[in-house]
Amino acid sequence: MKRPLELSIGPILIGLVSAMLGSLALFAIAIGLALTYIGLYITVEKAAQRLVVARRIGHHEVVEGTPLTLEFEVGGLSGLPAGVEMLCRCGEWHPLALGMNTVRWTLDRPGRHAIEPSPLRIKDDLGVFTKTMLVGHPDEILVLPAPAPIAPYARRGAMDAAHDPEPDGIRPYVRGTPMSRIHWKSAARGGELMERAFSPARDHLPLVVVDTTNAPSGAAVDWAARTAAGHVLALARGGGCRLLLPGDRSAITLMDPVAHWPAVHRRLASLGKGSPAAGISARDRADAVSVHASMAPPEAVVPRRALPPGVVAVGEWAGE
Repeated sequence: MKRPLELSIGPILIGLVSAMLGSLALFAIAIGLALTYIGLYITVEKAAQRLVVARRIGHHEVVEGTPLTLEFEVGGLSGLPAGVEMLCRCGEWHPLALGMNTVRWTLDRPGRHAIEPSPLRIKDDLGVFTKTMLVGHPDEILVLPAPAPIAPYARRGAMDAAHDPEPDGIRPYVRGTPMSRIHWKSAARGGELMERAFSPARDHLPLVVVDTTNAPSGAAVDWAARTAAGHVLALARGGGCRLLLPGDRSAITLMDPVAHWPAVHRRLASLGKGSPAAGISARDRADAVSVHASMAPPEAVVPRRALPPGVVAVGEWAGE
């Protein structure tokens, strides 16, 4: 809030001049200006006492690039010549109307983020006095990495029927499936081309390895999370895969891209620093998809933008 002492200089100077000149008009102006300032000051103080703001977060998990919705319900200022403003990520103050207000932020940084109480300020209608305050309770959201576009994987030898002799029903044909696995009866009936499904042995599933050792920046780790997410989704849709993350002693198995994907996606959102703790067999090493943050292509690394006011990354990357 602007200090009343600073604003009182104007009326005092006008009053002194009016006394020196013996001008009643100037004296009236000084009194009127002083009363106006006092009235505006009382208005802002009264508004701060009456203001009621409820803040709600739409979702606690969002994919980066998807707007995060915050709702502010403002009340208590009816009849007062004052309003309330919110600090925007651009650094400027924007007014909030009485009632429901919706604010959307787009976060481009995967990971856990703490949302601190939001900075608001009350301002009289003339803009003379302002008072800043914080509203809302601390909260946390998880920003999930957006999977990088990866071309669909053709059938891998490890997913071939020779390794998976137990049939597990039929499913739509996937390009690259061996002819021996096509369900010819359904094709003969004139329907959609189908294939016989098999439950792959888990140790034969393709492996995706993520390594963040010597990552030059947090943005490079973000690239690794997006790239790994793209590979995992493409492989899961082709029959399943395994994922080995930094610090893990065993790989995560993902065979159902619908049921298993959310938990894997959350792990990729919070990549730590380091390399996988488990050893990789010679067979896996030959076919593994390796994602090294230290080898991120410079043109593919998206610099991190500043976070909105009141949003703080939890466990901020040391290299940033």
